[in-house]
Amino acid sequence: MPKDRLPIDDALPELLAALRASGAAVLRAPTGAGKTTRVPPALIDSGLAGNGLVLMLEPRRVAARAAARRMALEDNSPLGDTFGYQVRFDKKSSARTRVLVVTPGVLLRRLHDDPFLDGVAGVVFDEFHERGLEADLAFGMARLIRENVRPELNVVVMSATVDPSAVSAYLGGCPVVDSQGRTFPVEVRYRARRSDTPVHTAVADAVRDLLGTQSGDVLAFLPGLREIRQTADELDSFARESGALVLPLHGDLPPEQQDRALQKLDRRKVVLATNVAETSVTVDGVTAVVDSGLARVMEFEPSVGMDRLRLVPIARASADQRTGRAGRTAPGVCVRLWDEPGHRARPEQAAPEIKRVDLCGAVLQLAALGEPDVRKFPWLDAPTEEAVEQSLKLLDQLGLFVNGALTPLGEIAAGLPVHPRLGRLLLEGQRLGCAPRAALAAALLSERDPFLREFDSGPPVRTAPPTVSDVLDRVEALEAFEARGRLDGPLGRLHRGGAYAVLEVRDQLARLVGKGPPPPTPSLQGGGEKAFPERLANRVC
Repeated sequence: MPKDRLPIDDALPELLAALRASGAAVLRAPTGAGKTTRVPPALIDSGLAGNGLVLMLEPRRVAARAAARRMALEDNSPLGDTFGYQVRFDKKSSARTRVLVVTPGVLLRRLHDDPFLDGVAGVVFDEFHERGLEADLAFGMARLIRENVRPELNVVVMSATVDPSAVSAYLGGCPVVDSQGRTFPVEVRYRARRSDTPVHTAVADAVRDLLGTQSGDVLAFLPGLREIRQTADELDSFARESGALVLPLHGDLPPEQQDRALQKLDRRKVVLATNVAETSVTVDGVTAVVDSGLARVMEFEPSVGMDRLRLVPIARASADQRTGRAGRTAPGVCVRLWDEPGHRARPEQAAPEIKRVDLCGAVLQLAALGEPDVRKFPWLDAPTEEAVEQSLKLLDQLGLFVNGALTPLGEIAAGLPVHPRLGRLLLEGQRLGCAPRAALAAALLSERDPFLREFDSGPPVRTAPPTVSDVLDRVEALEAFEARGRLDGPLGRLHRGGAYAVLEVRDQLARLVGKGPPPPTPSLQGGGEKAFPERLANRVC
């Protein structure tokens, strides 16, 4: 398809000149400028990448797939040829691929196998303001490679809202390039949600009003899948009467369903999205946005000893990103479901993940990459000493990192795309001869909860009495679903799509640790003790 001219095109010559001069640059460009889909091809077309590969990091799988598809479409080439992607358990690339869009975890596993990134000419960090822990770790590794081994490695950091001065200083004072955006005016309306009004009801009411007063499609931001389903139910009859199509958009959808939500259709659509639609992806046709003002973010949960999603108000920068989605193609409207004074009280930026999540995975990865002392690693923002000590203690208890060095088990666990606790569970399950069951337990603990909840908060509805292990109860419920299609059980009702997603992750994890027929009545209790050594007296879930 012919390329439309985008605002970023005017800034590309300056960006390429900055890279030729210093090998690194920070690109600040607003939402809609086109940085995600134009910068990587420019590195190839300009010759800066030579015959090497350009890796672009996207924080989310949806954005990684969408960016690769868009670049392939503009290049008139098949996806997986010149432009490809690789995310967890999904890859579309070939020996001819020149630009590979990846999630941070994929790059860390690549560094595990190839610490110097041989054959990679450049690394582009997109939407860097999100500051995920894995992205920060990959960013630090890229700096170390440039400083110590490969000064010719190009590094580009891109964002609409990141503070460019701190990133520039971190990269040795590299140039900062600014690009103008192309957005139409967006009218912001504050419509505070009453405390006794559920989120999905408030969002559905606002969507109905916009469909009746605005032309174009509507994009609504919700904190999670449960709220998306509830809002879709609320809108069902109205959508059928008005002829609008209601579509979900989140990271667990199959790629073809994600594509449908992003494309302009022959009828009006309402896209109900998590924050995957906040950055990087473009939802064509949208002229109105409804913003719940909420998101689920990872935070360390001491009661389970792992990171868990917590519902929090979004920062002002995120609200501005969401608002901008209404003004990509025409003047638009954004309805914010909070009041203006409350908006001013919100933080400007969300805290980096390194300040709020468990560091065990990062410490294990660093040790596998040759840096056993996490304190010496050049973090953009250093972790707290308390968090470091807590991580080292747990890794020692897991038998993965002892006396400042990786154990043989730790070397294997570092290559698994799960938390070290779950890596230990998988390895113990393999040793005990019940790898598939251990993989199912790990999938249940790492993926979205497949059990439906009765209310917006609170545990799944359970009718069975407590047993020795909630995890084993859930494993058996998933096994019953797989064997007999049974959705209802003593733990409550399973969501069919969520259950299949967990089973798919189980299969992928089982393949990684080695498949084999389990014993007729395998036991996971030994594996649970290895994965949660300091919590033997506590319930895991």
